[in-house]
Amino acid sequence: MRKHLLGIASGCVLLACAAGAATADEYIWKDGKWVRAAKPAEGSVAGELALIRRHIAEGRRKDALRAVETFRNRHPDDPACEEAMLLAGEAEMGAGRYYQAYEAFERMLNAYPNGRFLERALLREMDVANAFLAGKKRIVAKVFRLPARDEGLTILRRIAEHAPGSVVAEKALLRIGEYHAARGEYAEASEAYDNYLQLFGKSRRAPEAMLQAAVAMYASFKGVAYDETPLIEAEQRLKALLDQYPHAARKAGAPRMLDEIARRRARRAYETARFYQRTGRAKSARFYYRLVAEKYPSSAWAGDARRFLGRDAPPAPPKPKPRPAPKAPAKAATSPPAAAPVEASQPSSKAGHQP
Repeated sequence: MRKHLLGIASGCVLLACAAGAATADEYIWKDGKWVRAAKPAEGSVAGELALIRRHIAEGRRKDALRAVETFRNRHPDDPACEEAMLLAGEAEMGAGRYYQAYEAFERMLNAYPNGRFLERALLREMDVANAFLAGKKRIVAKVFRLPARDEGLTILRRIAEHAPGSVVAEKALLRIGEYHAARGEYAEASEAYDNYLQLFGKSRRAPEAMLQAAVAMYASFKGVAYDETPLIEAEQRLKALLDQYPHAARKAGAPRMLDEIARRRARRAYETARFYQRTGRAKSARFYYRLVAEKYPSSAWAGDARRFLGRDAPPAPPKPKPRPAPKAPAKAATSPPAAAPVEASQPSSKAGHQP
């Protein structure tokens, strides 16, 4: 009997969590056991809210919405109207009417911009936005189902406007960047991460956003035949990341990415010089060859650039000194079976010892 009671109680608690508050059939923990909570009096604020929740739990969307309107007409000045309006959104969500749910949550937020259910409503709006971005369609005129990805992005921006500086606003702005990056919309992704950093530049996730903005900008570069502005902006972002968060930047591979950007910029400058050389514009060719030789002296194209420039070429960088071969590790000494330990023997030349 006790197990049966616990099962019923757990189900009621889960229903209460789903609806956002206690239900009329909720069990509470009292004196070391689960007991049935007292049923709210018929016609009371608590009783009418419980009725709305029951309609939602049983899938009666229209009954729930009518009960919400009745509640608001009977108790227009009661603070519980905020919860009733929240439950209207929950009723729409339960029926798969995501945009109608969003509109219900917006009505609640406009009526109670700093209410106690603010965060819960914004999180539910996040659920709506994520559903749309994942491909959930918007129901229009009760019949048509239309793609709503743009609406999803708009909802995320509105969430940030409702609660600037909040955790949920931070999540919403990051989600915009993640969405664009996943779709290969790199310029939009970089812009989204920049918008995030303007508001959350001191957040613990700021290094991640800076890195993703740089990665997105780098990915938007179309090739050596195109404008190199994305490479320049990616380079600037990575240098800022290294300057502000050196440990996180190195861990994320920022130095390696900067090397790759330098290589691509060197090649682009070299190809530009070659183009001017082929078309007989020697002065322009010399300008770009010099750029390669001076700015990227260790690149694969710097040697060709210096040969073209001849006596006017800047000196080649000194070759790095070869590193000495590592010494072979000493062989472990064998301790005699008795008494005092002996010193390890020195490695012999046969073991690879370098003088």
